[in-house]
Amino acid sequence: AHNRGVMWWRAAQNLQEALAADLDPLAVVIDRAHAKGRRLLCSLRMNDPTTALDENSYMLSRLKRTNPDILIGEEDPDNPHAATCADFAHPEVRQERLAIIEEVCGHYGADGLELDPYVRVFFKKSAVREHTPLLTEFVREVRTLLDRIGQVRGEHLWLSARVHPLESVNLNSGMDLRAWLGEGLIDFAVATPPSMLFDAEMPIGWLADAARASGAGFYVQLGRAPYDDRYHHPTIEMYRAAAANYAAMGADGLYVSDLAWPPQAAEYQILREMADADISAYKDKHYLPAPREPEITTGLRYLPVELTTGCQIEIPVMVGDRLQGAPLRGATLGLRIVQCCPEDRWHFSFNDTPLVANRYEHFYGGIVSYTAARGGLPQRIDTHYWFYFDIPPEILREGINKVEVVLEQCFEPLVAERILHQVEIRINYIVPHQPSGGQL
Repeated sequence: AHNRGVMWWRAAQNLQEALAADLDPLAVVIDRAHAKGRRLLCSLRMNDPTTALDENSYMLSRLKRTNPDILIGEEDPDNPHAATCADFAHPEVRQERLAIIEEVCGHYGADGLELDPYVRVFFKKSAVREHTPLLTEFVREVRTLLDRIGQVRGEHLWLSARVHPLESVNLNSGMDLRAWLGEGLIDFAVATPPSMLFDAEMPIGWLADAARASGAGFYVQLGRAPYDDRYHHPTIEMYRAAAANYAAMGADGLYVSDLAWPPQAAEYQILREMADADISAYKDKHYLPAPREPEITTGLRYLPVELTTGCQIEIPVMVGDRLQGAPLRGATLGLRIVQCCPEDRWHFSFNDTPLVANRYEHFYGGIVSYTAARGGLPQRIDTHYWFYFDIPPEILREGINKVEVVLEQCFEPLVAERILHQVEIRINYIVPHQPSGGQL
């Protein structure tokens, strides 16, 4: 069970020892942030599917435990979590959430709040459209509460909301972000990935435009892991690529989470570079589009795709680098094709310019991280070839680049399906010498 492992024992033991020492963990965190001149927002999980029958009883609220009639109850075949979530159509559910916010911000002194939809369930599926204005009214009440507390303290308390990158998914749960932004109810929105996969191309243009029109901020949260057997954690080059892409899409910055704790040199480098896009503007980047995932609404993802003889496959890859005048050292394109046979014949091009591979690598198969596979993707990437190409700098574009693959002749005795599994672009820059110790 999730809450029987040593991780949960350690958390419980730490909490018990803190309470025994007359330390309130939330007060300690908020006071430490204020002593360092930092503002601290608490994240409130708006709903969860826990019931008394679940092992994870630490998330079972007193309200749900004592009032089972406030549960949604209605089964949703598209969302197994829905039935045991609290129904925000009940006034007592909304009031309980407001009471928690008042305690955290009014009593403890937090500087604001993040609304975390978590499983994105607020109402019965059949009543979402009817109750969408009710959820907007709830957000108004949160804003009014924060303004009242802030007026006493002589400061503005922030309100943010995590949102799905697709507007339709938000609306299908009752979250009308355009209304929230248009009324000035939230100070900034955070687009969160629909799974744990690292994704540098989420379609967030609509949200960036809506936030900009209302004067609100807009940030993008990154996933935990790429779907790749070579990397079980995002590299600094992947972070830089994501930062460049989302800056080009209009984001004000990145919402960095899920870093290893306690932080070491790699984590501090990520935090330093992601704090300012100019720091990584002319540093090496690795663009790695995320694949489609079973039963997860992800937006524009094009991989993997089956390759059939004579059919031209086009894959767009976004490159957010500011290339004009950049000190480029070179750029490479990588293509992973599963079950490729040496007897097959291929045609490759990049932005309509034919390319010839200058390096090949063959793999029997690789194991991806557990985190990357949690969305239902296979944990093992089957036998494949990597094709690598040098990209002439003059054909590399800022924005969308087009990768074209044609299986011109298939070695038919090998009946396995050829799959274009992965596409990547690496950009390398000329960097000055970096001495270790001593003087320049």
